[in-house]
Amino acid sequence: MGFTKKGMLYVLIAAILWGSSGVCAQYIMEKSHIAAPWLTMVRLLSGGAVLLILSFFHGDKIFAIVKNRKDTLSLLFFSLFGALIVQLTFLVTIEKSNAATATVLQFLSPTIIVTWFALARKAKPTLAVTAAIATSLIGTLLLVTHGNMTSLSISTEALVWGIASAFSAALYSTYPSKLIARYGTLPIVGWSMFLAGLMLTPFYGNSGGDFVIDGNLVMAFMYLVMVGTALTFSLYLKGAQMIGGSRASILSCAEPLSSALLSVALLGIAFTLPDWLGTLMIVSSVLLISLDSRKRMQAAA
Repeated sequence: MGFTKKGMLYVLIAAILWGSSGVCAQYIMEKSHIAAPWLTMVRLLSGGAVLLILSFFHGDKIFAIVKNRKDTLSLLFFSLFGALIVQLTFLVTIEKSNAATATVLQFLSPTIIVTWFALARKAKPTLAVTAAIATSLIGTLLLVTHGNMTSLSISTEALVWGIASAFSAALYSTYPSKLIARYGTLPIVGWSMFLAGLMLTPFYGNSGGDFVIDGNLVMAFMYLVMVGTALTFSLYLKGAQMIGGSRASILSCAEPLSSALLSVALLGIAFTLPDWLGTLMIVSSVLLISLDSRKRMQAAA
């Protein structure tokens, strides 16, 4: 297999596994009665620890950031408003609705990012970006109303958490670029997740004693941490390095589609025709943004 094809395969597998992690989280919460905040805390602590161990064996200097006070404060800010909020809002949205809806709503983050940068730079958005924004808005309406614009098909609470998840994912994707450039991706993401888990511990550390546990749930949790976090993240990073960010963004559109398909197949979630149309429109908006970004990069080269 060629270098480019291998990179594309890595990213595609990562996107599918990311989609499955939300389904896995829903299964754990439904079967064990674990609350979303507690699961968020344990996932962040476990996933962060795994990524830091991988980073250490990768040869990264994982403690280098603590020598710089300003960067340490930036890491703490990112841990709280990036890693903690994005994971908590995502899992609470699953708890209030389902994995497919939560994943698709969070996938609005690329549209939020390009809209924010267009407003901040006071630049007129391109036709492709304008079309992407309109497409994502229509897709969201279809998803949360089942096509009936007079009522919501999900609770208002779920919609608010889902939109918050999209905004937090936008911050998570853009804020740490300088830290990652200085210290590497694995150390920054590993520390941010681990520190975010520690921040939740005083509030939820003693609240996880009433849940149901069995062998299947243990395996599901191991899958969530090891496959849905560590393996997935490593595959995506490797693949993105091999094929570039634009292609990786396009292939990552498999994430909400895989989440929707797995939710229907494994959890029995009812996805109507308007839901599928809304999902496809949101995915299409990301494709438009990715293709527009790639075109502008080629024009500037």
